[in-house]
Order: sequence, then C-alpha cells, then structure tokens
Amino acid sequence: MMGKEGTRDGAVSRFPPKGRTEIEEEPFRRLQRMGAVTIGVSLPKPWVARHRLGVGSPIKLRALADDSILLRAEPPHPGGLGAVVAVDRTASPEHLFRDLVGSYISGAHEFEILEPGGLRPETRQIVRTFARRTLQIEIVSEDAERLVLRDVSRGGDLALGPVLHRMFQVVLDLQRQAGAAWGESEPTEAVSLGLRDDEVDRYAWLVERVLALRLAPETLGEYPQTAEGHPLHALLLTRYLERIADHAVKIADVHARLGGARLPPRLTSALRDLHGQILRALEAAVEVAEHPDSARANEVIDTTEALHQTQETLREGLLARARPADLTPAAAAGLGLVLESLDRTVAYAQDIAEIGLDRAARAALAPVPSREGPSAASASPARSAGRTEDAPAPRRRRITPNAAPAARSSDYR
Repeated sequence: MMGKEGTRDGAVSRFPPKGRTEIEEEPFRRLQRMGAVTIGVSLPKPWVARHRLGVGSPIKLRALADDSILLRAEPPHPGGLGAVVAVDRTASPEHLFRDLVGSYISGAHEFEILEPGGLRPETRQIVRTFARRTLQIEIVSEDAERLVLRDVSRGGDLALGPVLHRMFQVVLDLQRQAGAAWGESEPTEAVSLGLRDDEVDRYAWLVERVLALRLAPETLGEYPQTAEGHPLHALLLTRYLERIADHAVKIADVHARLGGARLPPRLTSALRDLHGQILRALEAAVEVAEHPDSARANEVIDTTEALHQTQETLREGLLARARPADLTPAAAAGLGLVLESLDRTVAYAQDIAEIGLDRAARAALAPVPSREGPSAASASPARSAGRTEDAPAPRRRRITPNAAPAARSSDYR
C-alpha cells in the first residue's frame, strides 16, 4: 500500500480538515503492480494527510477474522485515555462519584482528581469508595491537592462470559436471600444485601467498561471475535440483571420497614411458591441466553407469560377483592409492593430469554442471494405479470395469544 505525502504548502494539507471526521467510502480501488513481484493499492490522500504520514512512516496491518484488513497509522493513545476530574465544592458529593464512574465506564485508564485549596477528607473518602466499588482501580499518587488512580486490569481483553455468569449467581443469591426474609419473624441477613448489590453494580460497570473499550473507534478491530454474541446482548443482559438485583433489595426493604411483620401462613406459602417459580424461570432464561436455543427460549417465554397471570391472580385474590381479616393494612400494602417487584422480575426474565431467542435466530441467518440483474426479473412471475410483490412482514412481538404484553425494562425500574 502506498500514498502521496502531504505537504503544508502543497495541494494536500498535512492537518485534518476542520469539522471532518470521516473519509467518504469509495466503491473500490484496483490493485497495481509496484515492482517486479510487488502488488499494492494506493491509500486515500485525505487519510494520509489526516494522520500526517509521509514516505517511511510506519503503519500497522492486521488481518481480521472476516478476511478484512485493519490498517492503522499508529496507536492513537499508547498509554490509554485519562480523565481529569475537578472537584466542585458547591456540588453534591454524589456528583464526584458519578463523574468517576462515568469516566470508568467510558474506558479511562487513569483518573486525576484535583481540588483547589486542598483535598478535603470527604473527597478522599469518595475516591476511596470509588476505588473499592470498582475492579482493579488503585491509588498510585496522593498529595495535598491531587489524587491519581490507575486501572491495572486487562481492559478490553477480558472475557465477558464468566463475568456475566458470576453476576447472575450473585443476583440469584440476592433474590433468594430477600425472599427468605418474608418467611421469618425477623429479617435475616447473613451478608448485607447492600453489599451484594454493590457487587452486582461492580460487575455491571466492568461489563460496560469492557464493551466501551472494545467498541471505541480508536480500538475497533483490535479485539478478536468471541463466542459471547453481539455486544448489545451482553449490555442488555447486564442491565436486566442489575434491575433484578434492585428489586431484590426493594423486597427486603419492604420487609424491614414493616418491622419484620409476618404474613399469615397461607399467604407466605403462596408467596414462596410464586417466588420459587420465578427464580427457576430466571435460571432457565439465563441458561438459554448463554446457550441459545430457539425452542427452549420459547418455552421459557411461555412460562414467564403464565407467571404474569399467576401474579395478577394472586394480587386480585388477596388485595383487590377482599383483604383477609388476619392481614393488617401495613402488611397488605407491603405485599402489594412485593408482588409488583416479583412481576418486574418476571418481565426481566422474559427479556433475558428473548436475548437467547435473538441469538439463536442470528446464528441461523444465511446470506441472501443477489436479486439484481435480468435473472431476477425473469425469476419473478408476479412482477412480470404486473402484480406487486408482498412487502416483507414486520417483526412481531413474541407474546402468547390473549396475554397482555410484558412490561419491558425501558418502562420503569
């Protein structure tokens, strides 16, 4: 490959044009003989000028799995990207934490926290909390007005499959722990639910960070194809599991606010049975998302639709029609909130099963033969007779007949 050197006073500038971020795609370029045994192709002049290349400039070539070739002038950020966070003393301390998490998820490798007038103890505590709640972020420098943290992880090379599976295990354990509290006279927490929820957030931020690093324009193509499916599926699965963990915390919080009030035995039994079915459906949904199978995914979706109806029947029977005499108003209100969280958990389990269905469908896709040219016209009797061909059918939502569509994660948490 070769290209013409740009000059500051020539027709091609060595500096990128203002406001321009892409080179228009060309239909094709022909291979040319460039020596006795060398064949090459010329590079677009704007691309050469943008990267300030000339004769002898080093470039990197990499053959990708899809038989395309990645060409890079040089690593744009050999030391990684950094974030400089200036502390605003008039803002809420929570803002600093959010800014750090946002920089972490976006792919920053180094974090510099500056506070004019000196770092306050609360600022240092927020930074340490951020380091504790993320994976492999360490404080490497600290003085009166400046703190520096650095990521020492594997970055975008990290395999997401084990991370997502571990995240699911923590979520499942959190749900079981929250549901068990409603069968006891006093809430029991072998491990703080808040700490387990922080662990779920830690995995969620890590997955989003790895995806951000892999999909960043300057690193796209650096990471090999994996068997984890489309990056969107990993992101959606992460979000759904995070929401399920949030609802587990809500279930436990309701029990705590009621002071450990115990439900009548028959209601406890019904609640435990429903919760157990939901968790089994969630396990099946995650399994089919990890190992896509269309038939199995549809079975899980059918199960979640039935669980929606079971929850609604239980709600109507216990709350809407007539409240049992041995159910206090406070307990009835708490039960209603718990049933709502269980229904949301069912909806997210259905969303997870649909990831498995989508992955199975994607694996079954095959190239469509070209319809261009005279052969296409002669092969279409309907078109040759002047009739209009049917338009492709729109994609339909996967719900069973006579069942209300399940609320999706975009509705509300």
